[in-house]
Amino acid sequence: MPDTQSPLPDWMTDRRIDAAALSLLALVVLWLMWGPLVVGNALYFRDLQVFFIPLKQFLADALARGELPFWNPGVSMGTPYFAEMQTGVLYPASWLLLLADGTRGIGLLLSFHLLLAAAGSYGLARSMGLAAPAALASAAVFTFGGCMLSTLNMINFMQALAWLPWVLWAFERDTRAPGSRSWALAALAVGLQTLAGAPDVSIMTGLVVAGRQIMLAPAGLRVRLAWVPRVAAAYLVALLLASPQLLATYELYSQSVRTAGLSTAEIQSYSLRFGELLSLILPPALSREDWRIAEVYSGGYVPLFLSLYIGWIAIAFSLFALWARRGPALFWLALGGIGVFLALGGNNPAAMWVYKTIAIFRYPEKYVVLLHVALAMLVGLGVDAWLRKYARRPRWLLVAVVAVLVLVVDLAWFNGEINLEAPSDYYALDDIPETRWLGQEGAGFVYTRSYYREQPDSVREVYREYRRQLSPHIGTLAGVRYVQGTEGLIIRDHALISGLLDSLPPNGQFLQHLAFLNVRYIMTDMPLFQRSRWLKQSARQLTPLLWDLGQPRPMLYFPRVVLNRGSDYLQVASEDRAMIVGQSAFALTPSGHDETGLRGRVLDSQRSSPNRMTVRVQVDGRGLLVWNESYYPGWRVRVDGESLPVVRANHLFNGVWLEDGEHNIEFEFVPNNFYAGLSLSALTLLLLAMVYSNVMPATIRKLWERLPQ
Repeated sequence: MPDTQSPLPDWMTDRRIDAAALSLLALVVLWLMWGPLVVGNALYFRDLQVFFIPLKQFLADALARGELPFWNPGVSMGTPYFAEMQTGVLYPASWLLLLADGTRGIGLLLSFHLLLAAAGSYGLARSMGLAAPAALASAAVFTFGGCMLSTLNMINFMQALAWLPWVLWAFERDTRAPGSRSWALAALAVGLQTLAGAPDVSIMTGLVVAGRQIMLAPAGLRVRLAWVPRVAAAYLVALLLASPQLLATYELYSQSVRTAGLSTAEIQSYSLRFGELLSLILPPALSREDWRIAEVYSGGYVPLFLSLYIGWIAIAFSLFALWARRGPALFWLALGGIGVFLALGGNNPAAMWVYKTIAIFRYPEKYVVLLHVALAMLVGLGVDAWLRKYARRPRWLLVAVVAVLVLVVDLAWFNGEINLEAPSDYYALDDIPETRWLGQEGAGFVYTRSYYREQPDSVREVYREYRRQLSPHIGTLAGVRYVQGTEGLIIRDHALISGLLDSLPPNGQFLQHLAFLNVRYIMTDMPLFQRSRWLKQSARQLTPLLWDLGQPRPMLYFPRVVLNRGSDYLQVASEDRAMIVGQSAFALTPSGHDETGLRGRVLDSQRSSPNRMTVRVQVDGRGLLVWNESYYPGWRVRVDGESLPVVRANHLFNGVWLEDGEHNIEFEFVPNNFYAGLSLSALTLLLLAMVYSNVMPATIRKLWERLPQ
């Protein structure tokens, strides 16, 4: 049974102790991020190289030009950049990328969120009544634990996770002392977490908030459930704040392969394995320089979270919390148990049933975040219980304080090796000869297929091979445009293209498909391509990895014949010589019949930004202008200042029907409902400010007074 608690010594409640603890946390963050932030070293493991670094550099370049990047022409013949939540276009912290160039900008962004996580988790622990050393232990486990530092290669996930303690803190504050200000802060924190770009973390945070609110509310089930509308209202306001982003993302989701869900095999492969839980106390032998997959992970499987390490000291304090603080500790124990249960996914038949019924996340393993949060809070409870139990025994107090300091050093030492670093010029790509051709303006699309002649075991070698072969789309940093690429939410048409091309050898049919897609270059190290007689006859080899197929047709052109056909004609059209060279196309025609004898020519074209293309044309009679950029809702076209409908040409591209004469045409991409969502967000922010300042119109005040106070 737990002993009677004693009050803490005066020195332990001094505010200077809080300042010292927060300063220590900041110093550890600086030590961990010294390479990327100060030296300028490049982080490159997993999603950083193949997805986030090109993504964030594109955002930084656009913000530096003073525009919002809605469209990315470099991947999959063009993708809706803004609609991908991971991009964080409207997320305020994204502007940090403008304060430092390249790798230092990424280092600054990551460092800011580690500091945010540290301050938030420390403040949350203090708001729960924990002593400063206990709050330090809790913040250290949350911020420097293996789970958090493993997410640095998933920037959006890490950003949202850093906001989790702030959301919990805001709702804890609102529950203990309800008021308009505390509620407004809670809604704002949820809104910022949503804009950070990881809806899975937002959902997990909401589950924790719901549980804590029910536990903290006054006794009685009816009274506790009465607080649900207050929490729900805060979440509704947060969603309205993020509405420009959410509306665009929902539209992208509806057109992506995610709507089909995941197969049983995919759920299984993305699930936590029992053995991974051992890394809570046994850190894997990682190194920021390099490590070998087979030596670190048996079977060659690299988990989503490279390490979950928190150490023996943290585990000991967590167990002590279960004995000494049984009441509050049981909530966090249950939360951690639920996290493990769900994270096991395909390795747990019961969890598998739950996941297939209400699948929310792509990776069941992500639920392990709930375990991470629970352990961070249990550690703090355990340290606090120890301090209060032995408050009158200075030696035992000193033991606890020293143990906490050792815990901080232990986490920083072992988990500081999780993220791989390379020299600062890693993303310059100047040493890759293929960029000489592929990076030129108007060079055309490239198709890449990765291949390793000798399967590398070193992680550094794996990513250097990706880099050398400009795959998947690291080349966008040098201006390369890909016919395929890595997307967070893959559009079904783009998945169709990748599936079609990746399944074929370099034969005549494969080359016809490439030509239909207007692909000029092939880049790969596969022996199958090196030996292909089709390539030798049809392409000019520029380097050992790069072939030039020639440009089948201009990016902007007028076909002489337009067949009135729908999307089901795509397979036939992709093997039609007239379609490939641009003599004909298929689209819905104004007459509803096939049209022939169409004539027109492009006089001039200019792409002033990724979101905009201007063209000057001459049309004789009537014609269809086809632009080889991905068709997607949100493209608009103005002809001589008049809005006209964008036509889906050849199923995959944009087109516009034009009448006789010379015309000035402007294609512009703006996500559907963006300005409506922006207006709604601005109005919500204004109302939130009114609630915070307690200056509300009568209607809003009546709604506010209906919420539990």
